Formats: sequence, C-alpha cells, structure tokens
Amino acid sequence: MVEGRGRGLSPSPFFPTFIEIFQRMQKIGFLAVVLFLLQSFLGSRAISQEVAALSGTVFDSATGIALPFAQISVQNSTIGTVTNEEGQFKLDVPARFAKDTLLATYMGYETLKLPVSGIAGNPTRLALKQHALQLAEVEILALSAEEVIRRVVANIPDNYGRDSLILTAFVRSQKFAGGKLAEYTEAIIEDLKTGYNLYKRKDEKERSRQSNIPLLLKGRVISDTSLVNSIGDLGKSAGCLGCNFIHDFVEFYYQTVLDEKLFRFYNFKIEELLKPEGGKIYHIRFDQKKGVKETLWKGEMFINGGDFALLKITQKPSFEAYDQFEKQKYRKPYTILNSTGWYQEMPLMEWTTTYSARNGKYYLNTIQVQNWLTFINPATRRKLKFAHRNEVVVTGATRDPEKIKNFKGDKSIGVNQRWDQVVGSSDDLFWEKFNYLPIEEKLKKELVQIGR
Repeated sequence: MVEGRGRGLSPSPFFPTFIEIFQRMQKIGFLAVVLFLLQSFLGSRAISQEVAALSGTVFDSATGIALPFAQISVQNSTIGTVTNEEGQFKLDVPARFAKDTLLATYMGYETLKLPVSGIAGNPTRLALKQHALQLAEVEILALSAEEVIRRVVANIPDNYGRDSLILTAFVRSQKFAGGKLAEYTEAIIEDLKTGYNLYKRKDEKERSRQSNIPLLLKGRVISDTSLVNSIGDLGKSAGCLGCNFIHDFVEFYYQTVLDEKLFRFYNFKIEELLKPEGGKIYHIRFDQKKGVKETLWKGEMFINGGDFALLKITQKPSFEAYDQFEKQKYRKPYTILNSTGWYQEMPLMEWTTTYSARNGKYYLNTIQVQNWLTFINPATRRKLKFAHRNEVVVTGATRDPEKIKNFKGDKSIGVNQRWDQVVGSSDDLFWEKFNYLPIEEKLKKELVQIGR
C-alpha cells in the first residue's frame, strides 16, 4: 500500500509503474471515502450550549483576498481546522476552552491571536498581515538538504509523539467525469494510529497493517448516477476508510523523498527562510535527476529549523521521465465503456500534507489529494477525462489510554459494501457537533445541479 505513494512509477522490481500504483490504490480505496446518503446539506445549524461556536473568514489584510487552507486552532488544545477555498471556517470549541486563545496561521503571514470568548457566536473576519519569509543573510548553509531531511526522520518520535493516538477527521471526496461533478461525499471518521516511532524498512508492511484502524462515525453523499456509472469501476469503488492516511509522510517515510536510500535519485535545492516570530524554516525543493528512467516526484517541503519538524510537503510526478512513460503506455491497453484500445496518458496528480503544532506536539493537520486521469483511444480519437479530489482535515486528537483501549475500529468494515448502509442514515444534529469545511458557493451550485 505504501510502496506506490512516494516512490517510483516505472516498471522494475524496485520501482512500480504509475499504472501499478493506480491499480493498487484503486483496490485499497485510494480514490475513496465512501458512498453515503446526503440529507439537508444546507439546513439550519443548532448551537449547543456546551460549545463556543466560532465561524468566519480569513483574508489578506492588504488585498482582501481570502486565504484558503489557513490553519485555525485553539492554543492549549488539539482542536483545530482549516479554511476552505473561500477562506471560511467553522470551529466548535468546548466550553472548558472558552478562556483560551484562537490562533490563525498561514505561511508568510503573522499569526493572529484572539480570545475565544470574544469572537464566539457571530461570524468573524480575521485579517492576517503579510510578513514574507525572508532569505537568511548568510548564503552558505551549515546543513545540506540531505542532512536536514535525515534530522527530520531522526526527530519524528519527539516531534509527533511515540504513543498511540486517535485522530478525529473530516473527509470530503469529489469525483468528476468530463469536467462535471459526478459525486460528492462527506464523512467523519476516527483513526487509530500506533504512534510515530522509527522502524526498520522490513517492518513497513506490518506497520501499515497495524496502524490507521478506522471507525466511520457518519457519512453522506449526493451523486449523479449516470455520471458515476460512466466512470465504471473507478466510480463504483468504495474502498477503505483509512487509506487517505497513507499520505502521512512522517508515519510512512520509507519509499518517499524522506527515505535516505532514494536520495541518489533526486536533486535537492535548499534555502533558509527567516520566520516573522524569529527562528528559521528550511525550504527544500526536489526533483528527480535527469537520466533516471524511473518516474519519481517533484515538489517542495518546509521544515521548522528549531526542531526539524516537517510542516508541509507537496509533490507531483516529475516529468523528467515523460518520454519513458510515453514508450511504456502502449503496453497496457484499457477497456472502457465496453470499448477496447484505450491508453492512459501520463497522470497529473498532486498530494499535499501539512502538520501543525497543537498543545506542545505536532499533529497531522490536512491531506489534499488531487488526480487528473486522461484516457485516449487512437482508433476513434476519443478522449475521456476523469478527476478525483480528497480533502482530509484533522479536527481533534487524543492519547487517552482508556479511549484507545476501548476503540472499536475495523479496517474491513465498508470495503465491500456501501458505508452509508453500515452506519445508517445521516443525522444532521450529529453533524453539527463536528468541525468541518464549509461548502464553497461554487460547490453549492454544482450540488444543486446533480441533486435534481
């Protein structure tokens, strides 16, 4: 499961092809969260007396432009969320944190701090001031990119915690066919992780088997049946509940750009950036070396200079091996819509994973997965385009031993059946108790169209 996530894409015993990766991920539900029953998306919101209901928009104070995926958290807790593409957020804070401080952070901006009690109840506009990360004055860096990455891995247990933990996460999944929204899914899950410990390469498979045990709490969906069917098996796949979490790079660091064994296949560029509040961030760009036949990855990562914690990593397939992929794609024809002779063009995909500091430790914050798949039929000159987007937002975390002991997650649940049939119909009051991404205006219109 993890082998295809961060490594090569070409046909060799050492580097699997992208098609092999895609097939593996399809089997385990890489595209997935689930099929659920959507009810009352835009219904009224009940506000519990036991929480402080926070909502609002985060934007650039100078330009007024909304800031998507800004981090919102309560300072002395593990509670948090992020803004949607329109800069909007929703966060319900338990009453015991009413006197705490809300933090709004975004790369390149000053952190905004506000009292929770002062903004509860009414939508709030949070203006962040730009403070561009500046290059350090010293051009000669004391550490190479490779050494910084080695220290990232070495410090994983201290930065992210050795003990088992349960994450509460909101997951949004969208499938597209021919540029049209075919299916929209929301889910709330709990995910049991075995902790962030260093491990041997040979133990990766067992670690993957033991960690990320999911529990589906609620889910709902709206879909265009004809469009979903046009995607074939890709559209019908439900998959596994916890598969998005294989993109947790600090948990599964082997077979990724963090893996020292793969450094020789990459070119790295590093720069030191000065943070507004002091200290520095290592900004590392990476791309596969020219002449490497395997299709690897291109991207960037941001690492906190003080403790070597990974803050953000983004990657997509490198096109250094585009010609190699073109030579190989005709070896594997596809049958789509009962028609043979289809070939897959080099996939476009982008994965972004972020981590945030909450209450003294770093926690997985968000996972964004986007895929654009194009199939062509040379005989008919037809072209089919499919796309998929997953967004995962971790809204809470706990290391409570009693809760972990009594956790009832199961990796097998929902794999071969509709997950909404596993948990029953949606309960709007239940959903109101959880923090999740507000639906953007553009998406609301698309949902109305496919819901007719």
